[in-house]
Amino acid sequence: MRRIVVRALAPVRRWLLARLDARYVTATSHRRDIKDTLWEINMLRRELVGLREEVDRLRKAAEGRPAQAAPASDPRVAEAHRLATETAAALDKVLQNEVRVWQAIDELRARLATEARQAG
Repeated sequence: MRRIVVRALAPVRRWLLARLDARYVTATSHRRDIKDTLWEINMLRRELVGLREEVDRLRKAAEGRPAQAAPASDPRVAEAHRLATETAAALDKVLQNEVRVWQAIDELRARLATEARQAG
């Protein structure tokens, strides 16, 4: 009798185990996910270090301290470097002014919308 019950319950047991396996992560998959996550964290850490170095270099350049000395051996190269630096600074000011103009336009639109709501 016991054997019959075991045979009858075998498909139920297989179904239950398959259902549990589908719902839960196996230990092997979990370990693999942890390894992949640690690898991604290390990659992000390396990228972050690189980005911090780039930010420091850009801050030094913005403060007027060049990250690398301009090559002065050839006067044409020095002049080209000077012109490139002045052009970059002028373009930066133009872009900052453009941002200010668009901020003013957005502020004016918001003010007009507020006045229109109050009037209407």
